[in-house]
This record gives sequence, C-alpha cells and structure tokens, in this order.
Amino acid sequence: MTLPGGAAAPWSTSALPGLGGHIGPEPEDFRVVEIPAYTPSGEGHHFYVQIEKRGLSTGVVRDALARAAKVKPMDVGFAGRKDTQAVTQQWFSLPVAPVMPEGPEFADRLRFLGEPVKHANKLRLGHLKGNTFVIRLRDLPADAADRWPALRDALNAGFPNYYGEQRFGRDARNLPDALSFLENPRRRVRDPEFLASVAQSAVFNTWLGARVLAGTLHRAIAGDVLRKRETGGLFVCEDPEVDTPRVTSGEVDPTGPMPGAKTFAADAEEATLEAAALATLNLSEIGLATLHRFAPGTRRPARVLPQDLALDIDGDTAEIRFTLPAGCFATVLLGELCHPDGPLRPSGAIEDQGA
Repeated sequence: MTLPGGAAAPWSTSALPGLGGHIGPEPEDFRVVEIPAYTPSGEGHHFYVQIEKRGLSTGVVRDALARAAKVKPMDVGFAGRKDTQAVTQQWFSLPVAPVMPEGPEFADRLRFLGEPVKHANKLRLGHLKGNTFVIRLRDLPADAADRWPALRDALNAGFPNYYGEQRFGRDARNLPDALSFLENPRRRVRDPEFLASVAQSAVFNTWLGARVLAGTLHRAIAGDVLRKRETGGLFVCEDPEVDTPRVTSGEVDPTGPMPGAKTFAADAEEATLEAAALATLNLSEIGLATLHRFAPGTRRPARVLPQDLALDIDGDTAEIRFTLPAGCFATVLLGELCHPDGPLRPSGAIEDQGA
C-alpha cells in the first residue's frame, strides 16, 4: 500500500499469502447496504427515503432529487457517500416530499425502497451506524480456499483502520489541494472542512503506517491514547506491560491522531511519534493554525474489526460479505485480503465509502 506522499506501509497480513483476485467490473459486483444510526420517527418537517442506486454517484442522486423536488441540493441530506460503480442502498432526506427523478439516465438505475417517512431533523454526514458489503472477487488462484482461513483469522483480530485511497482523490490530488488551502486560507474553496479532514487523514495514515511497520498495531506503547471498546472512553497508557494484554484481548485499542486544537494529547514516546507524523505535512504556523480552525481534532482507532465476515468460493470466483462501522473503508479490508499489485478494480470508480 502506498500512502499519500509516497510513504509505503505493508499490509498487516503481509506475512500471509494474499487471496489474490480483483473486484468484478459490474455494479452488481459491489453491493452496499447502509445501516442507519436511527429509525425515522414518523413526525417532523423532513422526509426520509431509502433509495437503491446502480452505477450512480451519491452527488448525482442528490442533485437529481433536488431538481425533481424543486429544492436546493444543499437541502438534500445523506449520511454517507456510497460507491459509484456499485449497487447501493442508502437514505436521503428532503424538506418536502421526495419525487422520483425522471430521465433515461435513471431508468433501471434508481428506485425508492418503500414510502418516505417523516423525521424532525435533516440527515447529515455521519448519521449512520455502518455499512454491509457483498463483493464479488474474480480470477482467484486455485488454492484460494487454502489461503482463506489464516487471512480470516487475521482480519477478525483487527486490521489497520487506514483511510482508503479514495479519501485522497484520483492520483491523491486532494492532499496537495488541502495543503495549498491550509497555507493560503484566504483562497476561496468550496469545502474547507473537507480539505482540513484530508490533511488529518494523511497524518493518521502516516502514523498508522509507521505503527504497522514497527509491529505495534496490537501492542501498547508508552504514552498511547487507548480507547475502551465497550464505552469509548480514552486514557493514556502509563505502563505498556499492563495495557498490552488489554490491547491483545481486544478490551482496548490504540488510537491515532486526527490533529486539531481539541485532539486528546498523547504522551511520552507516542507523542514523539505523532509529532513526526504531523511534521511530514511541512505545515507552517499559518498552516497549522488553519488546520486547527477547520478541524477541531479527534482520535481514530488504529484497528477495525469486521462483523459477520464470510467468504464463499466457487472456482476462481468468490463472494465476500462483511459489515464495517461508519468511517471505515471496505477497500482497506479487501487490500489486506487480496494483496493487490494494482487497483482492486481497474475498470471501476470507487467513491469515499468510509462514511
């Protein structure tokens, strides 16, 4: 895997033979079902509607819904961006009753799933629990079934919670744009918060890549900010010998920096490692101040655990199923599984499905 800026980080499963293969080229080869964070109440001024789209981006569907209902695109809410070259089910909200968009580009590619339901608030990014994926892999090697059990066990123990390459745009162009904005904040941009988040994501990936290289993904180190899985509470590691068994057992997870003014600070050795990751952006005082202005800061777990991970192999084709929490990337899990030499889907477009 290549991180923004050219830094290389191995897969955590690099000691195992990868499954090989690639995602199929058809939209039906990549299916996503959004798991909402809450159920619409049935009362309120917003209309929630579940939509299935095929080969359409989230932005295209949002704009089409806005035109059909005669509202502004910004009035249409959604919880997460979903893959373009895929069949996806997700929720949208509108301040008026939704109208099915017309036009040949939507025929057999867009449909409402059930009747709209009212709710009090607009649907916003992050208002989801997670996503369930069903993905078809093709051109697998003859011994794929023999490789699968060890890979499955490694993934179920927790794999690196990298931001997927799609967060950084085609050819990672989002990162230079983000750095340019941070150093010149007077320049008008469409979404300064998103650009700040891209810079945060680059820092996190750099930090996590170094952690994987050092073999400390499943260990505590001095000054780590650890997160309790059950409650989400954060605390600083004072004694790695005490906390490493808690990391190994899955009671707690190391967390990495999403830098900002309110980021929970690490200490000791870990603080030095996080400072080194931030330094790779080469931000000036102006750049750091802008980052803190548009990105308050948080911590992100270093590991993610898939739920209901299963693989059905039929000859050189397989169907993999799993569920990930909101903010995690299916393409990272697939990279850990397949160890691709190139793009997982050379002929397809994959959006930022990490929300």
